[in-house]
Amino acid sequence: MTTERVSNLSPEQSVGAWVTADYRLAAVFERHGIDFCCGGDRSLSEACAEKNVSLELFLNEARQVAEAPGGGEQYGQWALDFLADYIVNQFHVSNRQTMPQIADYADTVANVHGAAHPETITIAKLWPQVQGEMSMHMQREELLVFPYIKRLARSQEDGVAPKPLASGSLHELIATLEAEHDSVGEALAELARLSNGYTVPPDGCPTYRTLYALLAQFDADTKKHVHLENNILFPKSIAMEEQRLSAASA
Repeated sequence: MTTERVSNLSPEQSVGAWVTADYRLAAVFERHGIDFCCGGDRSLSEACAEKNVSLELFLNEARQVAEAPGGGEQYGQWALDFLADYIVNQFHVSNRQTMPQIADYADTVANVHGAAHPETITIAKLWPQVQGEMSMHMQREELLVFPYIKRLARSQEDGVAPKPLASGSLHELIATLEAEHDSVGEALAELARLSNGYTVPPDGCPTYRTLYALLAQFDADTKKHVHLENNILFPKSIAMEEQRLSAASA
């Protein structure tokens, strides 16, 4: 089934569509330095050309991944209200637990190792920006956007017009969220660069190793989080809203 989904895609379809077909392809994009979450709207051929990656090589690697046993969850087939809840439970909850831990570890590592590894000082200074932006982002989703998406889903089931947003439009709110995704993504890319891909130096202590392990996991989780929103939840929600409003005015 996964092989069929991937084989039905063309290089002119978006990077996001490829990862949606089989999330295991995210590892292939990562290996070639291709952004599949914030840059998920570009075509595969365009993304490969930008990174000077052989399209034939990429397609061969994608086929090998798709032919491997197991395809994982089919997030693109989930109901939107279920997907919104999944994002909160899978990412928001863990982020609120992990982000303060990263802040504490980053400060400790900077204080202990900053003289020998000045990049740790920069990391400790940069992290509060990531934590603050992500905290506000999650709050905006949970208080404004996700409740409306869930109302949209219910309105489709009930065959009634959705209760409108109190202020702004779904397009505007999603544009804001996607801009926040871009900002956090840029900061995480800088953290990865500063840490040499979260590689602990030989003199790194257990706290150093824990910090980089937490940052690497946060980076991976955030990319999946953003992919699920930018490439699945948000465009499908906008399409559903247009459909529901059109049906209500008919």
